[in-house]
This record gives sequence, C-alpha cells and structure tokens, in this order.
Amino acid sequence: MRVKIYALLTLILTLFVPVLEAVELKYKFLPGSTYEYDYTVTESSKVAAFKTNSTRSPVKTTQKFTLRAIDFQEGSYIIDVIGSGGTFRRYIRENGALSGAPGETGQSVPFLLTFPAGDWKVSERHQIQQTLTAGATSLPATWNMMLKSVDDDKQTAEILFNCTFKLPEDRLRRKEFAMKGRAIFNYEQGVLQQAEWVSTYRFVFSNREVAVGRELWLFEHQNASSLTLAANKD
Repeated sequence: MRVKIYALLTLILTLFVPVLEAVELKYKFLPGSTYEYDYTVTESSKVAAFKTNSTRSPVKTTQKFTLRAIDFQEGSYIIDVIGSGGTFRRYIRENGALSGAPGETGQSVPFLLTFPAGDWKVSERHQIQQTLTAGATSLPATWNMMLKSVDDDKQTAEILFNCTFKLPEDRLRRKEFAMKGRAIFNYEQGVLQQAEWVSTYRFVFSNREVAVGRELWLFEHQNASSLTLAANKD
C-alpha cells in the first residue's frame, strides 16, 4: 500500500512540477555574412568634495559597427570587426571565447559573452574568469551569468550577467567597479540580437583617523550601453 502511495505521489509530481527548459547556445557566424549593430552609450558623472556636489549632464553617443565573418578554421570563427576606429580581426570560438586577436583589438567594440558548453538550463548560473580591458589596463574579472528564460517561438534566450573584479586600493583610496545587464541571444541564428548593460566606476578618497574613516572626495562615472542588431546580410 505504501509503495502505491509513493508511486502515485511520484506521478503527480511528474505531471505538475514544471520541467526547466535547456538550450545550447553557440555562435553561428556564416562565412561571407555581415552583422551590422547600433551601439549607444550614455555617459554621466558626478564629483563630491566636502559639501560641494557637481554633476555632469548625460552625454549620449551612437556609433555603428559591423562583424564580417571571413571563415571558420580550427574551431574558431575568423571575424573582422569594422568600426569608426578601423578594422580589427578576432578569432572567436563557438562559445564566444576569444581565441586570438592579433594586434590592436579595438576596445571600443563591445564584448561577446562566453557561454557554457552543452545544454544550459533556465535559472542555472554560469561563472567564468575572463580578462576585462579598460584603456591600457587588463584585469582578471569574474563574469556571472544566468539563463533567465527561453522563448521557443522567437528562438531566443534571455541572459542576465554581471561582472566584478578587484581594483588596487589602500587605506586612503578605494576604487570600485560594477557592471550588470541583460542580453537576448538568437540561438537558431547563433547571433547576439540585443543587449543592455550599465557599468559604474567609483573612486573614493578618505581621511582615516585611527579607526574612523571619513570620505573627503568622491568621483563616480557611469556608462549605460545598448547594443542592437540592425541588419544581417548574407
């Protein structure tokens, strides 16, 4: 009798507990194709010193850039990134990891997310260590991603992500950086369709007297970025 009850409960749970969807995300650049993106950045900043506050009005800039797929060799796509700063070549694996970038890589070009290998379940988290470059400085960063949802009709996956890394600091100076955003990836076409993210940098100079710290000067800079696939041409 007890075995029958357990079997019945198992059947009920199987019927009514939702099964988490899973999808494999891979880039599928087609050699000879071009992918045109609109890239918008809105910058704002503020400075606080003692009782004085100064805020810079948001400044919005928009640019276009193109990914041109050249070929697929030895497990990597050969991609030319064409923007206002010139043309840069990158070698990108199917999961988005950068396998090579000869010469200048063009830091104004947005990053590509690196996906886990195999099926990725909804609500499952994924973490990677990947260098983040800011100007002439490269720092090891931790990227945290979660597959939020899958739309079978549109064949898209929504991904939430954030990035953190440790900046040098001492007793008087503290530096902080944070980035978070979301991306829409078309898993049928194998291309990033849309993304929005916000990055914030804070620099705080403090006066420490014994165990008490008092902020004397604060600088904060924020970038709100958006990326949209405008055209896909064969």
